Amino acid sequence: MIARDTMLPDLTFSDLTVLSADDAGLSRDQARIALTGALGLLDRHAARETLVALFEALPGTEAAARSEGAARPKHGLFGGLIAGAGGLSGKAVAEAMGLLDQLEEVGVSKADLKRLLPAARDRIRARTGRDLLGEAVRSVPGVGPLLGNA
Repeated sequence: MIARDTMLPDLTFSDLTVLSADDAGLSRDQARIALTGALGLLDRHAARETLVALFEALPGTEAAARSEGAARPKHGLFGGLIAGAGGLSGKAVAEAMGLLDQLEEVGVSKADLKRLLPAARDRIRARTGRDLLGEAVRSVPGVGPLLGNA
């Protein structure tokens, strides 16, 4: 875990992407795609209060969450069944499954997410003193295990 450092300059989404990519052993492009996709899912399903705090704390995260790269992924037959049967949490879980499939296409596995998201969480926590990313993920039932137990 990274110690809290309030003397750090503002941590932006671009900085978070670069630092987390290095920490997780991914390319910067892979980290950007994965974090953008995760933020998009959270923007659609997570608790608003937590998201507002995250967006205010890290310049660029709101723009990333609402960018074309964060668009709702398509899901297959199984994801469609989950989305239809599971109410609001089913839709979020189906979307997370679609995101995992999309990330596999660019070489980001679930194991990679289990390194990337904790690295991003540590960076955010060090800057803000709060686990804003983890709080957002935990506010969406069923999604934490799919996004690496953030």
